[in-house]
Amino acid sequence: MELIGIAVIVLLTVAASATVSLLRGDGRGHTPPVVSEEPWKALDLPSSAYSSMRIF
Repeated sequence: MELIGIAVIVLLTVAASATVSLLRGDGRGHTPPVVSEEPWKALDLPSSAYSSMRIF
């Protein structure tokens, strides 16, 4: 019975360390750089703030 308990503890320790290792290395080197090819445009945004547009 003690052997099964030790095996379970070792298995949980290995699984936890593998999970932490994968989470720390996830995404490194796989994220493409952000490239902006076109100039920024406001498109349909108003030329003044909505808070200044008060109609009573």
